[in-house]
Amino acid sequence: MLQEELSALARAPLDRSLDGLESGIWRVVEAKTSERRAYRGIVTMQLVILAIGVAGSLGFGRQWATTHNAAGPHGVFSPYTRLVASNLLVGEPR
Repeated sequence: MLQEELSALARAPLDRSLDGLESGIWRVVEAKTSERRAYRGIVTMQLVILAIGVAGSLGFGRQWATTHNAAGPHGVFSPYTRLVASNLLVGEPR
C-alpha cells in the first residue's frame, strides 16, 4: 500500500521546474545579507549619534553645574536659600 503510493508519487510530474532553485536561493541569501549590512550601518550611526548626544549633555550639565552654584554660600538647608520649599510656598525672605 505505501509502496504503491510512493511509486505513484515518483511517476507524477513535478509541480514546477527546479532548474533555477539554487540561483533563486542565492539571490534571496544575498538580498538578506545586504539588508543586514544596511541595518548594521544604520544602528551604528544611531549609536554614534546617541553617544555624541549623551557626551554633549553630560559636558554641558557639568559646565552649567560648576558655574551655577544652586545651594549658595548658606548651604542647601539654610532658610536663606532661594529654592527652599518653605520659600516656594510662602515667598522669599526679605
